[in-house]
Amino acid sequence: MSPAWRGPTRRGVLAAGSAAALALIAGCARRGGADYEGGWVGVSAERGHLLRNGPAPGKSGSAPMPAEAKRVGAIVVGGGIAGLAAARALLHAGVDDLRLLELEDSAGGNSRGHALGGMRCPLGAHYLPMPGPSAVEVIELLEELGVRKTVQGRPAYDERMLCHSPQERLFIDGAWREGLLPPAEALPAEERAATLAAYRAFSAAVGELGGAETFEIPTQRSRWSPARSWPSWAPPAAARARCWACSRGWTVPGRGACGSMAGTSAR
Repeated sequence: MSPAWRGPTRRGVLAAGSAAALALIAGCARRGGADYEGGWVGVSAERGHLLRNGPAPGKSGSAPMPAEAKRVGAIVVGGGIAGLAAARALLHAGVDDLRLLELEDSAGGNSRGHALGGMRCPLGAHYLPMPGPSAVEVIELLEELGVRKTVQGRPAYDERMLCHSPQERLFIDGAWREGLLPPAEALPAEERAATLAAYRAFSAAVGELGGAETFEIPTQRSRWSPARSWPSWAPPAAARARCWACSRGWTVPGRGACGSMAGTSAR
């Protein structure tokens, strides 16, 4: 006859609970090291140090002689943006007997590109805004590189070379709203009409300044206007923009007179 069954003891319950807790912890623990593969991309520190310190001396105790010697009409040292621009200018001027010396395997300097998974990308934040009509030299360069062409009088860009600008958004009443300015439907009903009117007036004023070539790039080709005439003691540009907007009554609701549309940004 088997002995009478007894319920679980306190010691047994604690032991079982401890074992379950340890099993959960073990399941959450990091399993081995990271299996990512990769490395640093960019300039080579070793090559830079070699150029600075010079090559190691040979058996004779002196630096080895160059393997090849040439005489050329012009030498451009460095294949960054400045060096590439200099070489291009020399070629356009008819100086074709030139050599460009670059330490790395590819030219471009800090603006060199890269490829990840077969997709091209920049190594740094080196983006070129689409040039306006006054940036003639930039337009010529882009067309020379095949990035831009003129189709029926309008510019057409290679879509593979374009980057879409990030979208702006605002956090209003516990929710994200797309856009740089508060949407009218997110405002109290009594503020919507005045806000829409201010938005339209602001857009029209900016368009008028842009059409007058006030803020052309390069700035040497922009036209003078009273909007650009500020004394040396005037506040910084951001504060001047706010003053310019506030003087016309364009303010963002809830931000007061100083929180003008010209000084608002959120992400």
